[in-house]
Amino acid sequence: MARRRFFVAEVRNHKAEIKGKDAQHLTRVLRVERGEKYEISDNRQVWLAEVTEAHKERVVFSVLGEVSPRPAQVRLTLLVSLVKFERMEWILEKGTELGVERFIPVMADRSERGLDKAVDKRRERWEKVLVESAQQARRDRVPELGDWLKFDQAVKMEAQVRWLLDEEGGTPIVKAAPAMRLPSDRVLLLVGPEGGWTDRERNCGWDRVTLGNQILRTETACVAAAAIVDALWAS
Repeated sequence: MARRRFFVAEVRNHKAEIKGKDAQHLTRVLRVERGEKYEISDNRQVWLAEVTEAHKERVVFSVLGEVSPRPAQVRLTLLVSLVKFERMEWILEKGTELGVERFIPVMADRSERGLDKAVDKRRERWEKVLVESAQQARRDRVPELGDWLKFDQAVKMEAQVRWLLDEEGGTPIVKAAPAMRLPSDRVLLLVGPEGGWTDRERNCGWDRVTLGNQILRTETACVAAAAIVDALWAS
């Protein structure tokens, strides 16, 4: 059985600790006890560690040795047109499980008005979702949450692969992938809002790709496309 993995702020002198509410969750909910072994990560390296103290407000780990990293298949950035926030959290959770390296919220022409004004207030909550999901998925690192961008800013980003997911047509995503695929490749995947792209956005210069004939909600399209990208670069 795989060991649980926890993220810590830092590892210093072969020690690490978790405090406050997170420590309470470990001791009260997960029943972490002294002498038990877990994996910990400071978002750079993963270690095998033993619990040396387990109090209500503080859990201390002693590092036993390094854990071999699990290399990513591809460096995928998911640029998601803003949707209702409970659905955005679902995208963050499932995208983390699927290996997304970075999430960037995007304000598209047909995104619901006003969502951009509330993004900054949700950041702390979204970052917590990312940490919890990364622990559950045993990721080596927590995905990055970028600042939200307007559509015109987002499409200026550069990468080896820049795909705009379009329900109205394009190259099937499995056929659009380059013949030579490396783990170091940066892939940008731009997913539209519920109302779809405007003609202006559709002609932004990115390669248009499609998942098929089905009409998908934004969160479904994000998860389906991320899974396909991960599988393509794994093959």
